[in-house]
Amino acid sequence: MGVAKAPPRAPRSKRARSIDTAAKYMDAAEALFIRFGYEGTSIRAISARAKMTLGTVVYHWGTKEALFRDICLSRFGYIEQEQVRRLQACEANWQPGAAANLDAILRALIEPPLLLPTDARIAQTTRLLYGRVLTDPSPVVLKVTVEIFREASDLFRRLSRRCLPDLDEDVFHWRYTCGIGAFVFAQSFGHRVSYAHSIEGPHTNWQEVCDEIVKFVLAGLLAD
Repeated sequence: MGVAKAPPRAPRSKRARSIDTAAKYMDAAEALFIRFGYEGTSIRAISARAKMTLGTVVYHWGTKEALFRDICLSRFGYIEQEQVRRLQACEANWQPGAAANLDAILRALIEPPLLLPTDARIAQTTRLLYGRVLTDPSPVVLKVTVEIFREASDLFRRLSRRCLPDLDEDVFHWRYTCGIGAFVFAQSFGHRVSYAHSIEGPHTNWQEVCDEIVKFVLAGLLAD
């Protein structure tokens, strides 16, 4: 008696193939955006890496900017929502004393992009893209980043200012700017310090990294 043959596999739908094509193209674009920045990444380079035609981006997104925005939303949408949720909780549970509130506010901003609930490879890619978009000089990147993070950013700055009402506005601005800079560099580009000094980077425990960044930025904001 012969072995029964498996039924033929049903062909994948056109929609499923289209989704796979878009995902592959986004992966290629993301890798190049991280490495070369927005202006340094061309549609031709993305298409070559993805092994697809130049018309793919036009078919799925229309423009490079729309593609970039879609990538950022897919990586950062959850992060921004979690930042907003935690910042709103800080405001609802306001405590006496600037230090306690600032610690909670800083953690609400810093922990979501660092303590990602996903596998290590995706988490690392997300952190690298996060660092790139927050430091990329392109006006397009600035526009897209502001659009995505506006609610969390505005809420974080307002609550931080509320903790430090007696600081001169210029002093607050520069302390706030340096704090954001320390956070972005430490979580996305810390490995460059190890490379520059030819030393082996420390084993990364991201909760410990969060704790150190929070302590550092908190001390700077509260300094005499």
